[in-house]
Formats: sequence, structure tokens, C-alpha cells
Amino acid sequence: MKAIVIGGGIGGMAAALSLRNEGIEVEVYEQAPALTEIGAGLQIAPSAGRVLERLGLGAELQRLAITMERLQMHDLRTDRSIHSVSPNWGGPFYQVHRPDLLGILKDALPAGVVRLGERAVGFVEDADGVTVEFESGHRARGDVVIGADGIRSAVRRHLFGEQELDFSHIVAWRALIPRERLAHLDLPFNCEVWLGAKRSAVTYWVHAGELLNFVGMVPAQEAAEESWTATGELAALRRSYAGSCPRLQAIIDEIDTPFITGYYFRYPLETWSRGRITLLGDAAHPMHPFLAQGACQAIEDGTVLGRVLGASGGSEVQRALAEYEGRRLPRASRVQNSSRTLEHVWHMSDPAEIVQRNRTLLSVMEIDPDAESIYGWVYRYNVDAEARRPLGAAAATLVRPEAQRAWSMWATMLGPLDLDRQHHGIREAYDRFLLENFHPDPDVSIAEEERDGLRCLRATARESGPVVLHLHGGGYLVGSPGASVGLASRLASAVGGTCVVPGYRRAPEHPFPAPVEDAVAAYERLLAGGVDGSGVLITGESAAGGLALALAMRLRDLGLRQPAGVVVMSPMADMALTGASIDNVDNDPISTRPLLTQMATSYLQGHDPRDPLASPVYGDFRGLPPLLVQVASNEALYSDAQRVADAARSDGVHVEVDQYPDTVHVFQIFDFLPEATAALSRIGEFAETVVGSLTLGGQR
Repeated sequence: MKAIVIGGGIGGMAAALSLRNEGIEVEVYEQAPALTEIGAGLQIAPSAGRVLERLGLGAELQRLAITMERLQMHDLRTDRSIHSVSPNWGGPFYQVHRPDLLGILKDALPAGVVRLGERAVGFVEDADGVTVEFESGHRARGDVVIGADGIRSAVRRHLFGEQELDFSHIVAWRALIPRERLAHLDLPFNCEVWLGAKRSAVTYWVHAGELLNFVGMVPAQEAAEESWTATGELAALRRSYAGSCPRLQAIIDEIDTPFITGYYFRYPLETWSRGRITLLGDAAHPMHPFLAQGACQAIEDGTVLGRVLGASGGSEVQRALAEYEGRRLPRASRVQNSSRTLEHVWHMSDPAEIVQRNRTLLSVMEIDPDAESIYGWVYRYNVDAEARRPLGAAAATLVRPEAQRAWSMWATMLGPLDLDRQHHGIREAYDRFLLENFHPDPDVSIAEEERDGLRCLRATARESGPVVLHLHGGGYLVGSPGASVGLASRLASAVGGTCVVPGYRRAPEHPFPAPVEDAVAAYERLLAGGVDGSGVLITGESAAGGLALALAMRLRDLGLRQPAGVVVMSPMADMALTGASIDNVDNDPISTRPLLTQMATSYLQGHDPRDPLASPVYGDFRGLPPLLVQVASNEALYSDAQRVADAARSDGVHVEVDQYPDTVHVFQIFDFLPEATAALSRIGEFAETVVGSLTLGGQR
């Protein structure tokens, strides 16, 4: 087999090495007359570093790169530490000068493999191969063509037509500073990040520790050019960072000539290949810089592409490219989306949001000191092991078609545009998901009202029946009373009474204990309206299952009349995230450790994760009313549900536990699932047992 690689940058050269390592003949064509890179740094995470080491480049990397000692984040103005983590993600985290890495890759290829000064202008494919035509008149023929020619890829344009680039409206000041000019600052071999309003700065050592790489990202209007090679004015750079902390100012003072980079991006493609032609690296998935993954994802692409093409033995090229895409597109698209959404996290401008972000990052250090949930999935990834895994092995292991349907609905709920807007976009997507898929019981009347600035939903099947105070789920970040109308109406019908879904303030704008306070106020409103607590059932789903338990504990401590019973559905009850089942990702695409960590840290914002009103598993259950726990036996929060039941029993509470096999997190909301019908029927039976028969006025 012969492969033609278009583009002699880091992605193209790494792909050429991986292809040759699989016994494939390679020619690399680069339009530039010389293999040069404007001086700048890049970071090679362990996921990509392992690939380069396997290709025999480890010794040179050790000689020329610096291994990151720590990732340290600071407030840009005060230099106060807001996040710190040791990069323990399965191997060295290299910090390298781009020209050094390019030189290492070039020197590892035999002479004649790379051809310079050749611009590809045409591609002609037939049944046996592809011919590439170059501006010089040269032609090259191969079995497969790989477009590694960057964000403005000619190969991509040939495959999919002209596509506009999206401009992020961010530019980066870049510079390299000799070590001797910074000796007075005693800077460690860390990656140092400063976060400020609408701007950030990053520094790390490269070129065997002889150069400090500086990247300062600011609003585009603060710089006149948007070109990689444009020399910026030093005065403009200093204006961008006026008022920053003295240490960062001292680094900037040693810069002689900054360069300017404009950040452009694209949204993920649905396919990378057509016929015998495919894409990799920035040609397929240009990255924002906030996860340092541009080069890494290109290196990962190359090793998987080499493996699948090598395994094809020169035949079935299109099948091999389909496998390459199937293995790489989901991973690269997820990294691409996550890198883009971090732009808002790094470049917030609202002072209140900045305080919330900084407190959240401090909570991450408490709950997840190694930041495994944030970075582990990116940096620890073992591309060789994943390339050997049967394709599609990560799909749901649920058996029944209806359970698989529910799993797929959870898995596809959020799109890239939703994620772009962080919790604001996720909120809208979650409400849309509930309202479009799950409709209210037509025999139940629905009313909405506003109390104390918060919406409240009332679903009534029978005026004289029990009252369910239902707390909606959503990890304290998302969810709303109005979007809960489907489940609320079915709860009202199940108990033969009324279901009230109060609004409560959500994180990150309103962290702990705001939702607990609002839940208490909602219960007190029921009592003030003439409802006896003995006729009330408190229910909650997911994180609000934990909130329902916290509410019962708080009512007891305040001396208020306890409700008749509590029902928790798939409760998230341990904000320290120590449950043994949390990493059960195959069966639970929504309650993933990264998402649970985001929810817990946004809610806590520095508060003790073991406070019983935040994490009821650590609380005192004595004196609480009867408890019904419902949980899927294979979901991520299964252990939280079991621990709640065990703790309540040990404190003398009457506990009933319903486990449902082969289903998803909070299956009760999926009205097409038979187990949802069964679970709601059980809630009706539980209500009848604990509430007893009521008179017309709702009293015993």
C-alpha cells in the first residue's frame, strides 16, 4: 500500500511515521519551501506522548522537551492560586518547542519521503487509487490520500466544498523568552495559567528549559492583525495586561517581539472521508487551545489510521477509512467540543461568574485532587488500547430495545451548540428534551404560578387526595418546574391527588444551601395553605433525591411537622462522589463522573462535600418518615441509593427499596418504559400505606 500525505506539519509527519511503522509506503507533500515553524510551544499529553515514544522518539523528547511538574491556575490580577493539580495521567506531560518536535519527526523519516514546495491543486480518484496533481505539474499516485494540511485544508475543500471558518474573536499574543532574562523570577517547570476578565495568559518552559513560551489570549479588537506571522506591537500587548499581577507583568516586561495568532474554529464534521481520501488533525477537527489538544489529536489520528490501513493489507481501503472514522471521530469531536466550551470558562467577564468559577475550581481540588474527572478522559486516553477494542464496544449493554432507546435519548440530549453556552445552554436543552419527549397525562389539570420570583407547577388529578411535593432533578444546575410536567402529572395520577413542583434557585448562580432553603420554604407554604404534613409525600429525582432527604432532615431539625413519607428516585446523595458505581459509564451515559463533578463542584463552590444537607449519606436519619428508594441496578448512582437505604435502616427508619434491572438513570421520566409505569404504581401504593385514607379536606 502507498499513502500520499498532504501537509508536512506535526500531524502529517507523525501520521507518516505511524503509517511506515505499519509497513505502508508514504510520500509527504508540503507546500512550504522549507520545513519551518514560527517559534512557539505546544504541549504533548500522555495520550499522544505514548504514541511518539512507541515510534522511537522518546529519547529525543526527553532531551529537548520539558516534563510539566504541575498545572497551576491563578487569578490574573492577584496571582492567588485558584486551582493546582499534579499531571498524573499515565505518563510524562511534555512541553516542547514546535520546531524541536517537527525536527524530531523529520529526522525519523528516511530521506526523500518529504517533498517541499509542492501545492496540491487536484485530486482524481478511480477504482484502483488516487492521483494528486500539484501546482508544479508533478503528479503522485497512491492507494489512499490523507489531508493533513491544516485548518484551511485544500483536501477538505475538495471533499466537502468551500466552508467558512468561524472566528472566535480571540487573538493570542505569543512570544519566547530566553531563560537568562527570567532568572530573577525562579519560575518552576509548571504550566502556569492566569485567568482574568475576557483574557488569560499561559506560560511553560520549552527547548530543554532554555525558553519560556508565553501565550496571552485577549479580545480580537485589542490587536491589529490576525496572522500567525504578524509581529505585534509590544505596547499593545502591555495594554492588554495592564493591571495584572506583578509576576505576570515581570514576564511580559522581558518580551521583545510578540507575534499574533487569530483563533478560528469549525464545528465537528459528520464524516471525514470520501472514497479513498480522508482527513486528520486540524483539517478534520481544528481545536480551540484550552485543552492543549491540537497536535495531540492529530498524533492520535495518525496512529489509528496507520493501524487500520496496515490491517487491511492494501485491500478494502474504504472499509479501513470507515473504521478509522468510527474510532476517531467521536473522540476527536468530544475533545473539539470541550476545548471550545472552555473558552467561556477561561474568559468570563461578569465578576459574579468569575467568583463562582474560582470557587468551583477550589471544590474540584477537594472532591477530585488529581482532576481526573476533568482531564483524565482527555490526557490518560490509551489510543493503542482503544484501537484494539472491538468497534462499538462502548455502546449500551442494556438488553431491551426500549431500554436502549432511553439510553440513546440520554446520550444524544446535548449538542455542541448547547455545550457552547455552558450551563445556560444545557438548561435549555434539558427542558427541551423533557417537553418534546414526555407529555402530561391528559386527565390531569395543569397550572403554573410564580412564588417569590420562582415558578411553581401544580398538577391535579383529584383535589381531595394526597399532596406530592416533588423536587425536580438536574444536578442543581438544570431542570425546572415547567419542564417536569410529564412526570408531575403522572405522580399526581399515581397517588390520586396533587403534585406540586416548586422552583428553587440553581447553581452556579445560587450555590448550597440556596436549594435547601427554597425547598423548606415550599414545604412551609403548603402548611400555611392548610395542608397537613401527614398528607404530604416528598419526592425527588437524581440530585433532587438528595435534596428531598436534606429537606426531611432540615424539617426535623427545625421542629416542623414531618411529611408522611419520602420517595427518592436514583438519588445523587454523595457530593464527594465516592460511590463505587459512579464509573459505570457503559450503562449510564448521563451520570458520568465528569458531569457529576461539574454539578457537585458548581453546587458546593468550596463548601464541605460531606455536609449532610449537601450529601445526605453522611447525615442522621433518625426521626425521618418512611422512605422508598427506587434505582436502576446498573446505573452510576446505584451505590448512592444503596448507601442511603443502609444508613436510613441503621437509624431505625422504615425503608423500602425497589431495584429495576436493564434500565437507565431516572427511568421514571421515560413514559414509554414499562418499569416507569411499575415504579409510579409502587409510589401510589407507598402513598396509600403511609398517608392512609383522607377525608375530602385532605385531613385524617
